[in-house]
Amino acid sequence: MIKRIHILVLIGLILISGLALGGYDQDLGSGAVNMSMQEFTSLLQSSGAEGTSPAVPEAAGSSAVESAAYTSQPPPDTDVGELLPFDETSQSSYVYYSGSYMPWGRFSAIFPESVPVMWIRRHSGWSWYATMPLSTWSEILLFVPEASPVSIYEIYPEGFVWRYDLGYVDPGFYRIWYYADTLGRHECLLYSGNMFSNRVVVDVIYHWIPPEPSPGPSPKEICESNPQCNWVNGKCYCRGLIPEDPEKQRCEQNPMCQWVNGQCLCTGLIGSSEQSEGSMMGSTLPE
Repeated sequence: MIKRIHILVLIGLILISGLALGGYDQDLGSGAVNMSMQEFTSLLQSSGAEGTSPAVPEAAGSSAVESAAYTSQPPPDTDVGELLPFDETSQSSYVYYSGSYMPWGRFSAIFPESVPVMWIRRHSGWSWYATMPLSTWSEILLFVPEASPVSIYEIYPEGFVWRYDLGYVDPGFYRIWYYADTLGRHECLLYSGNMFSNRVVVDVIYHWIPPEPSPGPSPKEICESNPQCNWVNGKCYCRGLIPEDPEKQRCEQNPMCQWVNGQCLCTGLIGSSEQSEGSMMGSTLPE
């Protein structure tokens, strides 16, 4: 009888652990190692890591702006806990780096590719902080600077650390799925090439956040991020891609008119036959 009780208790502990833990691998396979916070702090200090942290709110945010781009639909089992390919050539989103958000093209031009870095996907781009509802999934982006063994360390709200060993990895950008398995504030760091990355902070909360796009960059900011484009009178015009405003062209064909602030202003026409067609000061040319 006592032996049976011990077996039932052991099964219960296994089930509880399976439900409570997850992060990058719901099953916490052979590549996952549990550490104390003291052990992890000693490791950080011995590596000389500064532990770069993002600016995060004192309490968990709840707006769509702070929300991760998440899904309640689990990814394929073959993708969970695995580094996945990332096509940086197709990226048009914004990236948080060096204290600000910038278009991917500008980021890739200044990124030194010499240190490990992590981000979490938000609707407007890749960030170092996000809020997620419990039991949802989002994507983590990471950069491996050199071919080396790679690990992800996740600090749990309860004060312990899980280390996920991902094996020997070639340099480059990768994606990995992140599972919001436990309520509270989680902090994740990438370890590669004997260096620690920045911290990605994830607040896991009970209540549901509408998965709608945040305001993100304005159309004007997106337009001006392209060196071939200019924002004129509320529209984006790109050289060699979009023809000049036809209304502006018609206006400037008339030597008596000028295009000012989105309007065609004509002078010297009062009393002429064109007055009857609405070409007085402040009017626009007829179609």
